[in-house]
Amino acid sequence: MNPPAECLPSLRAHVLAATGQDVRLCNGCQSCDDIFAPGMDMTFGELMLAAARDDPRALSNDTLWACEPLLRQPIPCQAGLDVVRVVRALQRLALREGYRPLRES
Repeated sequence: MNPPAECLPSLRAHVLAATGQDVRLCNGCQSCDDIFAPGMDMTFGELMLAAARDDPRALSNDTLWACEPLLRQPIPCQAGLDVVRVVRALQRLALREGYRPLRES
């Protein structure tokens, strides 16, 4: 069972502390939205914006785990965010908060 949303720390603050990346800089330009892998239910841009809004979906989505093959190279960001570092920080927080990766069927 996933924890209730009100138990979650500020996602923005967590990402900033863990990575030095301020996800509020994401302006929704969509330069990262064409990069996707099977099973992703959010684009990287949607993920950045969800984290910036402290939206719990930033931790409860399939993208955090389905995008793994894409994290071996930089993801373009016009705002200069290190998208890979942000995703890694969200993965760690998701695990700590009780969310679990997708399982292969």
